[in-house]
Amino acid sequence: MYDLAILVPARNEEFIGVTIEDILKNIRGKTEVIAILDGYDTPIPSIPSDPRLRVIKNETSIGQRAATNQAAKLSEAKYLMKTDAHVAFDEGFDVKMVEAFKETGDNVTMIPTLYNLHAYDWKCKKCGVQWYQGLIPD
Repeated sequence: MYDLAILVPARNEEFIGVTIEDILKNIRGKTEVIAILDGYDTPIPSIPSDPRLRVIKNETSIGQRAATNQAAKLSEAKYLMKTDAHVAFDEGFDVKMVEAFKETGDNVTMIPTLYNLHAYDWKCKKCGVQWYQGLIPD
């Protein structure tokens, strides 16, 4: 049914809802998303409802590798892509990946280009020090 499955293991990730929204917005092919919410200690952010999305909640954390394997076992897609829960995707990324596999064959590992995503910047008004992508300091 699906060509590609995006596996998103996550624990206490504040951007998981935004990441999943971005994935779903940029899918152009037959792609599913499987998110494993692994033992959240914090409130779970809002996650969109979509027929291409399955969300599994583990009450107790099993760890990132086991959560990734759990998601992989749930998928029936030909190809699997594991991603972090705080990233953004290019429009049609899924179709581009599947097409690349058609060119190279299935016996490869594909690593996408990584760009630094400045989701937000923090700057201390008192000392001028600036940092990004972290929790707001006390």
